[in-house]
Amino acid sequence: SDGRLVNTALRGENKQPKVYNVFVNDTLHDEHLQRLRDGVVIRTISQRKGRTGAENTLIAKTRRCKVERLGQNSCQITLVEGRNRQIRKMMEGIGFRVTQLQRIQFLGIPLTGGSNGLNLPGDWAVIDHHELQLLQQAMNPNV
Repeated sequence: SDGRLVNTALRGENKQPKVYNVFVNDTLHDEHLQRLRDGVVIRTISQRKGRTGAENTLIAKTRRCKVERLGQNSCQITLVEGRNRQIRKMMEGIGFRVTQLQRIQFLGIPLTGGSNGLNLPGDWAVIDHHELQLLQQAMNPNV
């Protein structure tokens, strides 16, 4: 419930990794994965208080990201920026529709599987000492 943590973790300038498993509606070829790695031009509506309309539209290339093949129609993407619906828009930008999207790691903390028991939406787990250190480091990167 600490807003500082959310802001620190989600803002792209803080370079906190977010890892996703992405499944799409067709076969991903090596060229598609490389385009994702290099960045894709997407349109995002910025949520700025007191500003509405076209001046809030950001059309820009996404930052380079890590992309690994998982299967014929799936990959794992690691982002350090957090634009609204970014992965879905990146996939649309190269001609695919996302059929399933799952964040599997955040700030270096695994969110699914393993001993933490996080398998279904709404599941929660107590963080361990190492995970607490990761969170503290994310909130105080200069310490």
